[in-house]
Amino acid sequence: MTATPARRPSVTPKGWTPGGIRIFALLLVSFEVAQGLLDPILPGNLRFTQSYYLVTYHHGFVRRGLLGEGLHLLFGVPTPTEVNGSFDLVVLLAVVAVVVAIELLIRRGTSSAYAMAILLAASPFTIDFFIVDRRPDLLALALLVALGVVVTRPGRAQFLWFVAFGLGFGALVLVHEDVILVEVPWALVLAAAVTVGTDSPSETGMDMTTRRLLTARLAALAAPPLLATVALLAYGLPSSTRVAALESDVSRFHFHGNTVFSYLPDSIASSVRLVGAIPGRAKVETLLLGFVLIALSAAWIVRWVSPLPWSRFVTPGHRVLGAALASLLVVTTGILFTTGFDWVRWFADCGAAWLIVQAFVVL
Repeated sequence: MTATPARRPSVTPKGWTPGGIRIFALLLVSFEVAQGLLDPILPGNLRFTQSYYLVTYHHGFVRRGLLGEGLHLLFGVPTPTEVNGSFDLVVLLAVVAVVVAIELLIRRGTSSAYAMAILLAASPFTIDFFIVDRRPDLLALALLVALGVVVTRPGRAQFLWFVAFGLGFGALVLVHEDVILVEVPWALVLAAAVTVGTDSPSETGMDMTTRRLLTARLAALAAPPLLATVALLAYGLPSSTRVAALESDVSRFHFHGNTVFSYLPDSIASSVRLVGAIPGRAKVETLLLGFVLIALSAAWIVRWVSPLPWSRFVTPGHRVLGAALASLLVVTTGILFTTGFDWVRWFADCGAAWLIVQAFVVL
């Protein structure tokens, strides 16, 4: 038995038309794209982004090496033009994925869907962030959109889809380990929300069929990323000698200064120390900025959008599941912020995953 998400009655808002919302969303997306393209890329940022695509397995297994290994198989040692084209393609895939979500919301035709489409088009967490960031783990956000498309379409949420998406997220953990801390937890929330959408729980819990289906889906999504994470922790930290060899392979780029190669050998403990070394004022200012942006998005959603992801978990039989998912998000986000110093990026990445899941809960 395959559970399908509950459908809210389609209420067409007065004075709003799909064509008008589509044009408005297009204008917002165009503005975000134009702003991103016109914003100059600093040489240091370009150098750091390029280095993400140049880490390979040429000298042994290493974290963040899967995509670079793929490019190495295609091009040998890629040229700057090939690397730049690769990250432009990654950005394009992420932008197209969000545009697809926006179009699906507009076709849904309710006021909540329209409001969510506008938020996706305007949010600094989505298209604006993608164009500025350009890093390979943006592919995980595109995969999260694909998961939403599949599981919210009637009759398409078969178990093998969850296996395929789990393998995809597992591969992307080998591209960047932050995927296990951002997109994977939110993918589990989305899968759980869809699965319990039509369940009628009793005081003692959800029915056995839904419980088994939910367990199988969550296991299929979580197992490959967890296995990839274990492999990274056990074997993925390279020695300084191996890092030097990797940098030598791409000497044509004439890297100097800060690149991703500098951080490949960092253990969890050394990453925590790097975060601890950030000046306190910078931490406070970054947190204030991030929470203000989160609060503005949350205020829009609470005022104009329903249902919320957690509305599926407020009934007595689903509360334990909701509490477990909320705890998972808190723990993984805490690990993300304590082990990585790029806090503005973490806010954007987490915000994008949250909005994508919210969009498909509406659908």
